[in-house]
Amino acid sequence: MEIDQAIAQQFDCPRQVTRISPLGRGHINDTFLVLFADGPDHVLQRINHFVFPRPEWVMDNIVRVTQHLQAKVAHLADCHQRSLKVIHTRMGRSVHLDDKGQYWRMYSRLHPMQSYDQLQTPRQAYFVGRSFGEFQGLLADLPQPRLHETIVDFHHTPRRLARLLHVAQADPQRRRARAQREIDFAQKREHRVEMLVEAQRRGEIPERITHNDTKLNNLMFDEAGNEPLCVLDLDTVMPGLVHYDFGDMIRTGCATAAEDEEDLELVDFDRQLFSGICQGYLEAGRTFLTPREVEHLAFSAILMTLEVGIRFLTDYLEGDLYFKVHHPEHNLQRARSQFELVRKLEAAESQLHDLVMETWTRSGEMETVAG
Repeated sequence: MEIDQAIAQQFDCPRQVTRISPLGRGHINDTFLVLFADGPDHVLQRINHFVFPRPEWVMDNIVRVTQHLQAKVAHLADCHQRSLKVIHTRMGRSVHLDDKGQYWRMYSRLHPMQSYDQLQTPRQAYFVGRSFGEFQGLLADLPQPRLHETIVDFHHTPRRLARLLHVAQADPQRRRARAQREIDFAQKREHRVEMLVEAQRRGEIPERITHNDTKLNNLMFDEAGNEPLCVLDLDTVMPGLVHYDFGDMIRTGCATAAEDEEDLELVDFDRQLFSGICQGYLEAGRTFLTPREVEHLAFSAILMTLEVGIRFLTDYLEGDLYFKVHHPEHNLQRARSQFELVRKLEAAESQLHDLVMETWTRSGEMETVAG
């Protein structure tokens, strides 16, 4: 799509735009690289108003979080690469509303850095786990008030499942017959989806500030591609449970097949990558995690994978309103792939739990020795 250069010129940045081109392959927002003749590159995004009905809340969260992170890393030589920087409009606002009712924002471009769609090595997995663990730790003391819930009940899995079953019953697009096996798969796990929200309700696990979309490509690595420096895509940073981030790290980082893989024989997860993420995350989490939180981490990989499959399936039944699709059956294909990964994780759940607890114990011993 063509973007009016006047939109970019609404922001407090160079004025002479030479080129605006699409950037990335995100499911939700539209992202563009803006080149200027008289200054550095910037990143322009159109916020999906359907997904985020209160863009000003999204940007309020992002401004608070990025300013907090910038203060925490200000002592580092590469601090300018360690956090996103929001570019405000010339009127001092964090978001621009155009005459078509579309919301826009701008960031400084992080350069030069690398991003990846798939983990390659356990060492890389370790750094990914550590990075998101450090991200949670740095935000653990973010001052009040509480962040906005930019998507209410985003990771409330019981309500996600209830929504799926409601939509399946209504069947607005007459797609239920093609998805009945997947609907049954999700419904059979109804007894498990309550576990984390009930533990929180009982006060066993605390609310945290979480990223809620811990895909590998939401990390920017250093120029050599060895170590992640900056966490991206902060739209869904809001109050949550640490398990949402850890579980989604495993879902996206350890899967042996694409999120929408058609050949379910290829769908599994890499145990070595799981171990690497676990080690990095728990080492970083020593500063703030509780033992009860750690006990639920292995299960969270199952829950988050199931939840994402439920979301894909619900969107399929509703007519593909949320996720971008490339063909009519795309969301159903995604759901099938996620549910197959759930099966594989369930089969290994006890071993994964043991690995998490052993790693937690070992990280504590290392901390004691270092101290």
